[in-house]
Amino acid sequence: MALIVEYELRTPVLATVETAPARIRLEEIYRTDADRLKLLFWATGEGLESLRDALADDPNVASVSLLDDADERRLYSVVMTEEAEEGFTYPVAAEHDVVLLEAVVTDSTVVRARAPNRTALFSYREECANRGIELRLKRIYREDDWTTDRYGITNRQWEALEAALEAGYFEVPRGTTLSELATELGISDQALSARLRRGQANLLEHTIRESGPDMKG
Repeated sequence: MALIVEYELRTPVLATVETAPARIRLEEIYRTDADRLKLLFWATGEGLESLRDALADDPNVASVSLLDDADERRLYSVVMTEEAEEGFTYPVAAEHDVVLLEAVVTDSTVVRARAPNRTALFSYREECANRGIELRLKRIYREDDWTTDRYGITNRQWEALEAALEAGYFEVPRGTTLSELATELGISDQALSARLRRGQANLLEHTIRESGPDMKG
């Protein structure tokens, strides 16, 4: 069973975030035709106005482009220098089949990733240490228990709720039956019923209970 791991990294890469306080949420990492690492990320926060100049002055950054300006957040494309790649763990992660799912950068980098097993995860951490990169584990849990951070709903609960909604299961009259939906998802009726109940409970817990009523009457 694959693992979901959350860990904190401290590297000199994108250190400008400290001088131009902003929150960076990584969207994608890939290589350019010139074999350079390119990052696509959304930036938010108080330092948003000064971030582009700070990135342009960063010795780790070869080029920076603003792709989208959406009010309080901006989408940037940044190509890293060849020297900066030594501070990136992305290639090391790929070698150990560790898949980066999300990264949030403030004064440090917090990553959520998928690892095939603990052996691969600890080999990845050891290789980071060999490169002088500190990797501090925060949480490790099974993929089945991974919540999407969308109202506390797990991936499988989200999948069940979405399929039920699209198939008209919550409509009156119902557009499909529990058995039909379970067959479509390849699980038993009992498993689907449990996922729907737990998913709806999590949804209500993170919406109605947390927000409370706006008015009474």
